[in-house]
Amino acid sequence: MKAAVLIALIVSLNAAEISELLEAIKKTPQSKLDEIMIKEMKINKKSVTYSLYPKVTLTATAEHFSEPSNIKPLPPTKSSKILASNGGLPFSQNIYRVGFNISMPLFIKEIYDNKKKMQTLLKAAKYRAKLNLLKRQASLIVLVSKLNYLYELKKALIKQKNSIQTTLDTIKVGVDVGRIPEFKLLRLKSSIISIKNKISDVNTKIEELKSKIYELTLIEVNSKIKLNANSIKKGEFFALKPLKENLKSSVYDIKAKKDVFLPKVILKIQGNRAFAKAYNNNKNLALNYASAGIYVSWDIFNKKNSSEIQKAKINQSKISLEIQKTINKLTSQIKYINNSLKEIKKELLNTKESISIKEELLKGAKVAFKLNRMSVDEYLKYEDDLAKQRANLANLIAFKNSLIAQKALIYGKNLKKVFK
Repeated sequence: MKAAVLIALIVSLNAAEISELLEAIKKTPQSKLDEIMIKEMKINKKSVTYSLYPKVTLTATAEHFSEPSNIKPLPPTKSSKILASNGGLPFSQNIYRVGFNISMPLFIKEIYDNKKKMQTLLKAAKYRAKLNLLKRQASLIVLVSKLNYLYELKKALIKQKNSIQTTLDTIKVGVDVGRIPEFKLLRLKSSIISIKNKISDVNTKIEELKSKIYELTLIEVNSKIKLNANSIKKGEFFALKPLKENLKSSVYDIKAKKDVFLPKVILKIQGNRAFAKAYNNNKNLALNYASAGIYVSWDIFNKKNSSEIQKAKINQSKISLEIQKTINKLTSQIKYINNSLKEIKKELLNTKESISIKEELLKGAKVAFKLNRMSVDEYLKYEDDLAKQRANLANLIAFKNSLIAQKALIYGKNLKKVFK
């Protein structure tokens, strides 16, 4: 009972481990960079929206003129009244002003289309960030699958080494009494040394994969990770989502470039208070002056804008071709993955059956070798065949998981739900 509980606990920990690794990728600098990219795009969108708001500017000037200049426009009738009352005329050589300027677009079509363009670019950025995350998570599944294969390969080599060692221990007595040639003993020892070297090579490769997994997740992995893959339903190619948003963006980009040729209507309000000494009697003056108006500007000919429209149309064509290229590529990949998974399913069944057969054949080969009815090379071939089939089974499982990860990436599936 205790053993069953312990096994269940181990399985639970392993199942949680792949989920933990997949989740950890979201917290790495690579994923954080994608988040920053989205924040940057949101700010760019706000920047376009804010250009529709009024712009308020405070001003202050100090001016000196070679001749007395007007502080503000003065009608002739008013100037005669000022002179009659011995007042100061609003003219001076030194004028100081404080004031404000307000401007607000009433109609600039370009801004509205650029706003829609930024909305689609923001969606594209979010899709790209998710796609990048899925790519890193799929890469993790591939690395974990390879790591599991290496652990199984190491396990198969250790079993082979132990099996040969058992045979060696059995025939050692026969060699000591001269019944069995010493050559066979030396040949077995040589085979064990060769297997030990293979195990060392596998250990090196394991460390390399563990390092790559740490780079992706910032988590150290020290054992095999259980992977149970669920089936994946057909869906839309996820890589098309950001491209389609870019295509929508290109439509608004062309419109925005064409909008440059439309009239622009802007409301402007400005006012200031001027301080100076009247040139005719040196009296201190403090006068207010303000204006408000609607201004229309219209570019009826601008060759540079025409070239910008052509550039935008070329960019739209490039995105359309990129979409078609991606569809063709992913369709080909899905066909390959689906066909490969069908064949792997058959190979797994055959390999498991082959392992059972080779285990029985090895038992017979051991008996024949101990009875001196089989050469050492023939016996070792049975050992090699079984070890290779065990490694092949692990390799098929690893390949299967890698293909499923690629399929999940293509359809944009949640890898935490696919692999448990």
